[in-house]
Amino acid sequence: MLVALLLAYPLAAGAVTTGNGALVYSPTASETFDNAGTTYARIITLKNSGSSYNGQLIATFDQLKEVSGQQVYPIYRSTDNGATWSLIANVKDTTYGTTRTSQPMLFEVPQTVGSLSAGTLLLAGNIFPEDGSSSRIVIWKSTDHGSTWSLLSTVDTGGPTVYDPSTTSTTTTIWEPFLGLDSSGNLVCYYSDERQKSSNILQALVLRKSTDGGATWGAVTNVVAVANNSDRPGMITVTKLPNGKYMATYEVVNKPSISLNTAPVYYKFSDDGVTWTASDLGTPIKLKNGRGIGSSPYVKWVPAGGPNGMVIVSAKWGLDSSGNISGGQNFYVNYNLGLGDWERLPMAVTYDASDTAGGYFSGFAQSFDTSVDGLTLYQATNVENLTTGRNDIRVGTIPLNANRYEAERATLSNVSVGTNVDASGGSEVQYINYSTSSVTFNVNVPTSGTYTVNVRYSNGNGSTSTHAVSVNGGTASTISYPATVDWNRYQWAQMTASLNAGSNTIKFSYNTGYAELDMIDVYKSGTALSDEFWIVNRNSGKLLEVYQASTANGGTIDQWGDTGYSCQRWTFTSMGSGYYKIINKNSAKLLEVYNGITTDGAVVDQWSDTSTNTQQWLMTPTDTGYFKLSNRNSGKLLEVYANSSADGAIVDQWSDTGYNCQQWTLVKEGTK
Repeated sequence: MLVALLLAYPLAAGAVTTGNGALVYSPTASETFDNAGTTYARIITLKNSGSSYNGQLIATFDQLKEVSGQQVYPIYRSTDNGATWSLIANVKDTTYGTTRTSQPMLFEVPQTVGSLSAGTLLLAGNIFPEDGSSSRIVIWKSTDHGSTWSLLSTVDTGGPTVYDPSTTSTTTTIWEPFLGLDSSGNLVCYYSDERQKSSNILQALVLRKSTDGGATWGAVTNVVAVANNSDRPGMITVTKLPNGKYMATYEVVNKPSISLNTAPVYYKFSDDGVTWTASDLGTPIKLKNGRGIGSSPYVKWVPAGGPNGMVIVSAKWGLDSSGNISGGQNFYVNYNLGLGDWERLPMAVTYDASDTAGGYFSGFAQSFDTSVDGLTLYQATNVENLTTGRNDIRVGTIPLNANRYEAERATLSNVSVGTNVDASGGSEVQYINYSTSSVTFNVNVPTSGTYTVNVRYSNGNGSTSTHAVSVNGGTASTISYPATVDWNRYQWAQMTASLNAGSNTIKFSYNTGYAELDMIDVYKSGTALSDEFWIVNRNSGKLLEVYQASTANGGTIDQWGDTGYSCQRWTFTSMGSGYYKIINKNSAKLLEVYNGITTDGAVVDQWSDTSTNTQQWLMTPTDTGYFKLSNRNSGKLLEVYANSSADGAIVDQWSDTGYNCQQWTLVKEGTK
């Protein structure tokens, strides 16, 4: 048998993808004092704590109940990549007499910072008394990987914990701490600050810096502070990019308007993490079609995903192009250092994204981190439990080293293609309901072996459905799809497949019940598969390709609209110093300037690897999310000749003209 279902235990890596992730904590209705039960899930992977501890996961959250008359921050640990969790500590205030905890933030110190050694864990939070008469951001530290904690310092104190986003509010609360390091290695605490209303700033995002490892804190500095008495930025998170810049994300309450307040996510940049243009509200995160995300974002740059890695942002809900809440089962990702167009990456764990103010806030203020090797993403979020009526905390994983294949681009028989706002690429395959219905994926892998296949599906049928699955025409086995909440809610099924080096087929056929297919991820634990992209010209919007899918040396490079052929997909191999070999997926040959010519107008073609500089290209980002590709041998730029926007237009090299035909961007979602 060539395909086998996974049993209840996880793969060797221990990561949990099926079953909507692994359960960390489930409150009961009787023990909670807030309908939500839980919010604000936070997770980190230990990466600076020594070989005995690196790879362990630490999680906490807002646990909306009392433990012995006082609310605590529970600390959970997993030593098997998120499969199982154990409570190792309850952190609470023993200094200020407060009884309420909220808005936790976990941080592992990556290097010596003042008196803090690498591997020290920090927990920041907002604590307040029972009557909510004050707000206080404090930090605890742990030097034993989360088992015990001691108070490190108070960052700041503010007014009563009253949420009032109206333009006439007089509140003075401080909220929502986030920790990081600046470019000088100082500890920085970012947070929300309502104390500047006399300057017509409804709420500011601010920071305080510590030069002694968090023992004392400097002056309040604004990050985002818009003096219009309306825009209310909040819930800031910050990540450092490989180009040295810092990127902040945050929600903006009272956007897109006070009457339509869906808190779209914005972002902005800093050169050092502490110097920001405070009066600049930033830029909303949006797909090319205008869809965005809103509420309680979390951002992290990860090295996987492409030549520049990728920026990943989570948020509670999706937004349509008019700013209305619409779906919400995807991370938003950017492959161009946070600039330009955004795409989507399916979430490991899904939840009721439409649960808005007044509800239980599932998916609110979630977070994620990557494994030590950077190939697995762990997502922690609160998910509605339909039995208890409260939110559980769950952790799920997705591979970042997978090749993604869209169901609508597979070979289809007696099925329909439909749209769904949360589907990868915007489409899914439906009505796989008949004896002749099938979806056949054409999958390419570099080496023979056993691969994991994650299948993103929906099943609103109310009971488990199945497909028959065969690999390369072999004997079929069965994959099961437990029921999802409805037909618009995705989960993952998982199987293994024995694949040959090169091309393979994986065929899903009707078996029992009904299930819809969105996409599959194909990957192998510990193996970084090549990321495949369209390379899209800024001027024409057309794709870089090898003409007529040629596999011969000297095959012409041109541009064309999307044909679905692999001659339009490319992989990148780093050569160091920012240079890459750019390899065609169909031919496995390299993009080059023919014969090493250095003149303007020289033909660009494909050729087998010659280990010469004419086959290497430097990616230089612009400030608009596009990049220029300059040939290492000639120094000239890859362009579409004469600024043409026509199918079949020749691609050549030329000196920098400043024209858009010399700029390109990378696209991954929906390409194969």
